[in-house]
Amino acid sequence: MRIAVHARVLGERQLNGIGVYTYNLLKSIAVVDKENEYALYSNRPMVHKIRAENFHERVLNFPKLWSYLRLPFEFINEKYDLLFIPKEMVPFGRRPKTVVTCYDFGRLIDPKDRISFDAKIHFWLASHYALRAAEKIIAISESTKKDIVKYCGISPNKITVTPLGYDSELNKPCQDQNLIRIVKEKYGLKEKYIINTSGILWTRKNLLTLIKAFQMGRLRGRIDHQLIITGRKGEAYEEVVKLIDSLKLAGKVILAGYIPEEDMPVLLSGAEALTFPSLYEGFGLVLLEAMACGCPVITSNCSAMPEVVGDAGILVNPYNEEEIVCAIERVLTDAELKKQMVEKGLQRAKLYSWEKTARETLKVFENLQ
Repeated sequence: MRIAVHARVLGERQLNGIGVYTYNLLKSIAVVDKENEYALYSNRPMVHKIRAENFHERVLNFPKLWSYLRLPFEFINEKYDLLFIPKEMVPFGRRPKTVVTCYDFGRLIDPKDRISFDAKIHFWLASHYALRAAEKIIAISESTKKDIVKYCGISPNKITVTPLGYDSELNKPCQDQNLIRIVKEKYGLKEKYIINTSGILWTRKNLLTLIKAFQMGRLRGRIDHQLIITGRKGEAYEEVVKLIDSLKLAGKVILAGYIPEEDMPVLLSGAEALTFPSLYEGFGLVLLEAMACGCPVITSNCSAMPEVVGDAGILVNPYNEEEIVCAIERVLTDAELKKQMVEKGLQRAKLYSWEKTARETLKVFENLQ
C-alpha cells in the first residue's frame, strides 16, 4: 500500500499529546512494516524524523488551513491507497480512504472547560463531519470509543481501539540515588515529594482540587512533603498560582513547567506517588509511564483512567478532596500497600507497548483494503 500521513505535529519541538502518539506510533510502524510506503505530509519542516527507507517527507509550502485547502490537491496527481490522520479531522474534497485517530471528547463534554474558539471549531467539525466522513476510526481507549458512539451516533463497528504504548527504554525505575538527588535539586525539591504530571495546566487536570487536598493533608499533619506539578502554562495557570499564594504554599507546591523527557523518569522514580485526579482523560499516558517507573498511582475513577491502571492504582472521586487526601495519606503511611502498588504497576505497564499499538494500527489499515 501507499499511505499518506498527516504529520504536521512532527514539526513541534516539544511533543505533547497528539505529537507523542504520532511520533512513537510512526517510529514503531517503521520497525515492524518494511513493505508499505509512507508519505509524511506537513506544511513546515519536520523536527522529529522517521528514519526508514519506506518513509518519505513531503513538506507543502502553504500557511494556515493547508490541511483543507492544499493537501487534497496531492491526491489528484499522487495515487494513495490510504490516508492516515492522527487527529480528528478529514480534508474536504478528493481523498483516499481515510483512517483518523480520536483521543477524547472531554473538552467538548464538560461545559465548564474553557477552550479556545479554534478548539471549539475543531471539536464541532470532528463530531459533525470528520468522524462521520472517515472510513475507519481508531480510538485510544474503550472510554473514547463509547463517547464517540454516544455523542456522535457512530456505529461501534466503525471504531477500533488501539491503546497507547510507552518508551520502555526511557520509562523504567531509576536506581541511581545520586541522579535522583541531582534532578530533585534541579527542580527545587528538598524533601520527599508527590508528583502530578499534567503536560499542560488545563482546567480539566483538576489542579485546584489537588492543591486543596494537599493542603488539607498538611494541616492534618499527615503530609509533610512537597508537591511538584509539571507542565506548560495553560488556561488554569493563573488560578493555580493564586491558590498557591493564598494558601501560603510557596516552596511546598512547585510549578516546574515543561520537563525534558530524560528527567521525567527520574522524577517519577523518586516520587512517593503520582497523584493525578483529572476530570477526564482519553487514555492517560502519564499513568502508564508512572507505573513503568515504579511510582504508585492515585487517579480518578472516571473516563479511561480505571481502564489504564486496572487494580494497580487507587481510584478516587476527582471532585472529592477528602477521598484524594485519604488516598495520598494511605500511600505515604502504609509501606506494604505502597510496595504492592509498585509491583502491580510494573506488571500492568508490561501489557502496553508502542509495538503492540503499531501492529494493531496496521491491522486497521489492512482491513480497510
